[in-house]
Amino acid sequence: MSRKTKIVKPIIYSLFVFAITMPFIWGILNPLFIKMPEYYGGAFKYFLSLLSSLGLCFALDKGIKFSLKNKNFLEGLFSYGLLGIICAVAAMVFSYSPIDHSTTPIKVIGYILYCLMIAMSEEFIFRGMILHRFIQSKNGIFTAVIFSSLIFGIRHFLNLITMPNTVISTIGQVLFTFMAGFYLCAVYIKTDNIWICVLIHFMEDFSTGFWALVSSEAYASQNVDGEILQVVLLVVVHSIYIIFGVMMLKKDRKKLN
Repeated sequence: MSRKTKIVKPIIYSLFVFAITMPFIWGILNPLFIKMPEYYGGAFKYFLSLLSSLGLCFALDKGIKFSLKNKNFLEGLFSYGLLGIICAVAAMVFSYSPIDHSTTPIKVIGYILYCLMIAMSEEFIFRGMILHRFIQSKNGIFTAVIFSSLIFGIRHFLNLITMPNTVISTIGQVLFTFMAGFYLCAVYIKTDNIWICVLIHFMEDFSTGFWALVSSEAYASQNVDGEILQVVLLVVVHSIYIIFGVMMLKKDRKKLN
């Protein structure tokens, strides 16, 4: 089997999984989602993506190819996932917006469920399924990580469906989610614990949208493009994920080549 064939097959598999678990579900049921209370529609959407990804994993691979067991969680988190936690906390601190209104417990719960469903569904799909399929093609660890992260980044173009006025911000988001995806792939490969990636992903999403719950300014800025300089700075800051990801994977490079 040629190298080209080994790469093309996991790409076809990945695009199929992505289409079934995300755009397909979102397109068919979106009219129902938008009628639900804020954040609950999004949580329900990602919950269906999560269920469909697990179903596809079983159907296509005859069983779940990634372990759902919580192995050495704290050890792996502090050894390899600490950077993600620090970045998530920093994102919350530096994205602060003035608090000008109160929120309700039900809205907070909806937001937490929303972030949790995003983290679980995307980690199961992009790390648990797609990364595994690229690794199985035996093209090498960096090929597997780059391609799966690329698909993860491109997935965020879907945000234009609900926020069509954020073209520049979305392009920036595609770039820095590719970088974050690279780092999450490295964490998963080093720890073999999907839940560490879920926690980091949850904290990142929670921190970047938290202020919209209590700030009119932050809420309004979610639906329009930010300044280009702000987007560029965000992408530059996230490049640290690539640096640390490469450093973590260098020792394991020969294992998967």
